[in-house]
Amino acid sequence: MFNLMSNCCNWVSKLQQPMRKVTVLVVGLDRVGKTLCIRGMLRAPLGDVSPTHGCVRYELRLENFLVNLLDTGGSPEFHLCWREYYGEAHGVIFVVDSSDRHRMKEVKEFLTDMLRHPRLAGKPLLANKQDKMNALLGSELIEVLSLEKLVNQSRSLCHIEPCSALMDLRRWSDRRTLRGLRWLLQAVCLDYPDLCARVVRDCGRPPGPEERERKAKTDKSQKKNKVERCLLLKANKPDIHQAQCSLEEEQKSRGHLQPIILK
Repeated sequence: MFNLMSNCCNWVSKLQQPMRKVTVLVVGLDRVGKTLCIRGMLRAPLGDVSPTHGCVRYELRLENFLVNLLDTGGSPEFHLCWREYYGEAHGVIFVVDSSDRHRMKEVKEFLTDMLRHPRLAGKPLLANKQDKMNALLGSELIEVLSLEKLVNQSRSLCHIEPCSALMDLRRWSDRRTLRGLRWLLQAVCLDYPDLCARVVRDCGRPPGPEERERKAKTDKSQKKNKVERCLLLKANKPDIHQAQCSLEEEQKSRGHLQPIILK
């Protein structure tokens, strides 16, 4: 009876809390399972997961949080694009395939570069370690990546959560992907007003030289694609459906919000 009353009080307390909007950047090298990790949180069918190009946004409501998950491409050509979203993020999920020991040096280099960036330093970091056979233990991962030193230098709260999106789809409760996300949201809550102020300030700040150059290249590419679509429509007017599909694929690659239908 006491436990029932305690649970009711906790439930009422959560209802009285304000809804908080949080943006979480999900990054990691290619082929480590970033999209699978997000689908595990959403409990969405895995289906055929293709490599992410650019940035794709997903929304998730978890208790008193409206979470905007930014799924970024892990291929080398997209690594610099991550920086465009640093200012927008309240926290970061860094997905690591800890069974792939040969790439640990590469992981360490990108993690070091990321945590040293002024727009990301001090923001909470969740390291989602893929829980596979022969994977590094959490303590081994901390040592290999010099994680303790890095987070102390950047003054970032950090937590390692072993997880498997495939296993989470079989669980109705205690999903480790969600458990890690809950930790990250609690860490964001500890400094929520200041983090929101940083997001507003950094998103309103004029872009640096690298960001301006990248934006110019993107605009040029978009203009070229627009011309190609016009030529396609002129050359093949009856096939309007095919042209529309091409446009939708381009919008997806440019990171427009992709809705997830929960079963």
